[in-house]
Amino acid sequence: MGLKTSKFSILKIRAREKVEFLLLILSFVPVLILILITAFVFKEGLPAFTKIGLLNFLFGRRWAPYYESYGALPLLYGSIMIVFGSLLISIPLGVSAAIFLAEYIPRWIGDLVKPIIELLAAIPSIIHGFFGLMFLAPRIAEFFNLSTGKTALTASITLSIMVLPTIVSISSEVISAVPMEFRKASIALGATRWQTIRGVVLPTAKPGIVASILLAFGRAIGETVAVLMTCGCVPRIPDPFWNYLEPVHALTAAIALDMGEVPIGSLHYHALFGLGVILFVITFITNTIADLIMRRAPKGVIQV
Repeated sequence: MGLKTSKFSILKIRAREKVEFLLLILSFVPVLILILITAFVFKEGLPAFTKIGLLNFLFGRRWAPYYESYGALPLLYGSIMIVFGSLLISIPLGVSAAIFLAEYIPRWIGDLVKPIIELLAAIPSIIHGFFGLMFLAPRIAEFFNLSTGKTALTASITLSIMVLPTIVSISSEVISAVPMEFRKASIALGATRWQTIRGVVLPTAKPGIVASILLAFGRAIGETVAVLMTCGCVPRIPDPFWNYLEPVHALTAAIALDMGEVPIGSLHYHALFGLGVILFVITFITNTIADLIMRRAPKGVIQV
């Protein structure tokens, strides 16, 4: 009996070691895929920086590939302009909705509402693009008396709808995770409910809220189809530069628009991958900052 138990224990240990080794290998697969993707994008994109010139490529004001003019500044500015506009709309709405869900409505209602809000994130981006193209664009053109409704404003509103679930879901979870003792102590000192939220809950949850905004920024800057369908695809900086009623172009839209027709190995091909390198660097920096902010969050606040 003792011998059988000993053999069974040895087999269990060996099986556990094999499973642990298999899980270790599987955990390295995503890292390996990321390294290979990064190496491929940089390999194909670096010739654009060397042949065109780093400054000419990044700060050139004319993007006309078929005339061998590869200035990425209008595309970069268009992307940042659209994303900034979308965050300007979604941050107040998202944080306000998160406060309402976490602090004011009963928990059982919040549990019903949150999945509905998060369903917006599951809607394909092309559906959002169709909504922006067929519903928002005509009304913006009519309201502002424009020749076309495909403008930076249309793209910003469309993107704000797409990133709103990210801000609402993460911010509401972070706000809910603030310890109840903080609220009770503030109310015991004579603060009202809103003073408690403004002076205690929101400062405590601030790292998580900021991280949700940065994650929404990373989601928005990489969006392709919806932006392509609504931004107008005109590669120039608006005049004046804050005019949201003019068409713009974006990094992702340029890649999606040209990649299917460009000859492989041409300068245009490498320039499109150069735009991908710019996007990769922006999203990597944004996600890194969001991770660092969340690491500094108080222990009472959940880590996203």
